[in-house]
Amino acid sequence: MLETVSPGKRDSMDAATDVASKLEATHIQSSPPPSSSTTAGLTSLPASVRNKIYAHVLDTELVNAGQPNVSYTHTIKASTLHFSASRPPFPVQTSLFYVNKQISQEARQFFYSKNLFVKFEIYSSDARHVKTMLEESGVLFSVAKPEAVQRCKAHAMDLTVIEKGSAVKRASVMFPAQYLPRLINFIEQASKASGSWAPSHALFISVKNMYGLENARVQGDLLELFRLITNVGKVEIEGKELLDGYAEGLQKSMMAANFEPEEWLKLVSEMTDRAEQASKKKDDDAAAQHAQAAIISMTYAYLTRAETLHSQPESFARGVQRLRWRTELSLANTLHSKHPSSTSESSDPATEKASAADLLAAETAASHALSLATDSPSPDSNPWFRSLPAELIPPNKADWFTDEERGRSWYALGLAHMALDEFLFAAGDLERSVGLLGESTSGEMRGEVEKAFAKAREGIDWEVRPGIGLRKAARVARREAE
Repeated sequence: MLETVSPGKRDSMDAATDVASKLEATHIQSSPPPSSSTTAGLTSLPASVRNKIYAHVLDTELVNAGQPNVSYTHTIKASTLHFSASRPPFPVQTSLFYVNKQISQEARQFFYSKNLFVKFEIYSSDARHVKTMLEESGVLFSVAKPEAVQRCKAHAMDLTVIEKGSAVKRASVMFPAQYLPRLINFIEQASKASGSWAPSHALFISVKNMYGLENARVQGDLLELFRLITNVGKVEIEGKELLDGYAEGLQKSMMAANFEPEEWLKLVSEMTDRAEQASKKKDDDAAAQHAQAAIISMTYAYLTRAETLHSQPESFARGVQRLRWRTELSLANTLHSKHPSSTSESSDPATEKASAADLLAAETAASHALSLATDSPSPDSNPWFRSLPAELIPPNKADWFTDEERGRSWYALGLAHMALDEFLFAAGDLERSVGLLGESTSGEMRGEVEKAFAKAREGIDWEVRPGIGLRKAARVARREAE
């Protein structure tokens, strides 16, 4: 028996951007034609230009710009929902995968690293519940047959929702992770509307970092928003590439009866603890990832729980800002430790690029730590400013930090500047550090700072203008691999 529903408007992307005109603008035009018979092709363009072209034809968000809304109809076959769409939900140009070996490799790498796909399976006693979740949440999903979706392997997450007491799989679909916020928001609203919804469901999440992306980024893109959901009956999160302790902390958050700010702060503090422990063990990659994961968690919390967090007593804001300071300082020290000097010779351009990028990030993180410790009013140095609207930034006070902590911040900044060959800047930073580190500071620490200060002064070349090292590192970090 065929069951249909009247198509409803699905909002894909309400931008008025004409993608065709953007693509037209990328064409190389010459008038009159060159005398040479050689024609410029896609592979002759710089890598940065090729990536822009790939974005306009392979990014599942951009390709929907200017397109009509999508509507879905469905049928039920063997208790499973089968969907049809009024147009392709993601009109990407996969023909690029078959141009030649180079373009195929680049296009596939761009497509799968830019578009992290989620395989979503739902078990329910009533197919209508599943239809409502998929269509009313506003998620744009593929309309491939369930058996075809089942065979897919090139996705970053398996997400399964199981209604209590149900063993019938009602739907199996695939969608880009950019629509996860819509689905999570729907689940959160369903939980608020009915106190029994969340406890009567189980969530199983498996993350696969298939494209060599940073673990902290994968967690942030795919998992961090799940902290909005609470009171779930059962949660299991797994993934070999997830950072230690992350899955356990997230499961605990999702199964808690309510969002508790102090408990959240404790979980994020544990991330920072793990970053510092990894740094002591000289595991710089793990230390950087744990620090970045903590920063992502703090940012998402103030984006999604701002009213609750801002209503806490001043001691809570103090704890948040001191934790952010610890995390930024740990990140700065870790990134500098990975690359103690930008002048170290390397025949590998990729290694040189990574070194420059890490040292610039170390300088930024140290500046962020210093901004917090001094309560700098400059928006450019406030670590929250680029990721949060001004009204959501947590309050801060300089007297929440000690002179020794300010001295440690200047020391981290001085080391970063010295590694970037900015010896004049480094000398100024380290001179301030020496002045702030008092008698309570260990003699070993003071000795390290004084030794670095002396080295910075010796390295000053008065013929070189300040800022040259920073600009050079920025150019190397931006360099596109051909």
